[in-house]
Order: sequence, then structure tokens, then C-alpha cells
Amino acid sequence: MEDSNLLEEVIDSLEQDSNVLRIKRLILFTCNDIWSNDINEVKTLHIRQLVRELMLVFPDLNTLKQKLNSHVKQLSKQSDYLLAADNIIDSIGFLYTLRDEGNLPKNFLSPTPTPDVVSHNIEQPTLSDISEQNDFDSQSTIPHRHNLKYLTNLFDLRANISRNISPLHAKILLFSSLNYRFSPQERDWSALYTYDLDDLMQLIFQTYETYETLEERLTQVSQTLDQPEDAKRASAVILQVLRSFY
Repeated sequence: MEDSNLLEEVIDSLEQDSNVLRIKRLILFTCNDIWSNDINEVKTLHIRQLVRELMLVFPDLNTLKQKLNSHVKQLSKQSDYLLAADNIIDSIGFLYTLRDEGNLPKNFLSPTPTPDVVSHNIEQPTLSDISEQNDFDSQSTIPHRHNLKYLTNLFDLRANISRNISPLHAKILLFSSLNYRFSPQERDWSALYTYDLDDLMQLIFQTYETYETLEERLTQVSQTLDQPEDAKRASAVILQVLRSFY
């Protein structure tokens, strides 16, 4: 059954994002390989149209993740645009799930031609915007051991987490619990951004088969991170959100 309300929630969440201008620029750049330095023009772009174009150009979510990562690596302010890329994947990734389940309104991705998202003042990125290209370090997820259908509403889970703590703090804690201790000063940020928050929650759920082992691991890891108080809060919120699924 189609659910236009969920689509509108995703669009609205991106529109209200404090990083919305970078989100718009990055989508435009990823879809068209063009860069707009005109802030007023970027403000006039509609998130709905940009999201629609992104899903049409990249019908596969994993391909989109790789392209976003690749395009971010061309920019000078990588950390800012990595956060924008993360917000895009966290939000739009949910729309791919809706599409695959037949719940995304069909007219949203209809092949009807649409006007160009921008019409002037578009530039190729300059040397000040571009940085050295690096190979994308893709990481596949481990095979499911649980039935992930139990995690029935990742949109709500993600919203509950993001409402109470920084999604970035949540991601660092979950990533560190699954891989290695992440330090913002020492590690390559691109490894963290190969995952979105949904990926990490699913991996946590299938890696830690009991609530007790998850609680022990998150508590232990939170004490080792660079910002232990933030990590401790993130641990408490994540445990509260995931408890009912055990």
C-alpha cells in the first residue's frame, strides 16, 4: 500500500535539516557533476525534485552510497559534506525500502520529464573545491542471522535516536562496537561513512544476539571513546530503543 505521508516526512526532514544547503549542493553535484556557488540559487532548489532525480539516476542504494562518497572526496570541506552525505543516506535510504516494498507513491518516480533543477550560474568545481581522488573503500554487510523484519520501522527507530542524541555520536558508538575504536583525530572518516545509521542498527541487532551482550559491549566501548559522556548518553538511548526487539 502506498504511503505518501512517509514520503512527505522524509522530504520535510531534509528541508528542515540545518545542513540543507550542503545537502542540495551535494545532490546536484552527484547527479550532474556540476557545482553551484550561487547560494541564492541553491536556496531555490526543491528538495523533492532533487531527491526524485537522485533516485532516478541511482536506482541502487549501494551505488548511490559509493557515488556520494566519491564526490565528497573531490571537495575541500570533506568533513562538512560527509555529514551531508550521511544525512542524505539516512533519509533517502528509507525511500528505497519503501520503493522496494511497493509503498512509495508510483508517480514520485514516474518517467515524466521534469525541468532542469538549475538553469544558470553552474560551474565545474574549481581547484579550491576539489581534492585528491581516492578509491572508495566499500564494505559489505555480514549475512543476516536474525530475521531483520523484526526491525519493522527503522524510520521511527532512527527518529527516536536522533531526537535524543546526535546521530553522529550514535554512529561512532555503534561503529566502534562493531569494528574498531573510532577516533575523529586518528581515523579516516570515509570508513565511518560507508555505513548509515540503519545499517549499523541492523548489524548491531544481528551481531549481538542477546540484550545483555549488547548492553555489556556498548557500555564497555562508550568508556573508551574520545567523548565518553556523549558516548554514554548514546549508549543509553540506543539500548532503550532496541530493547523491545530482544
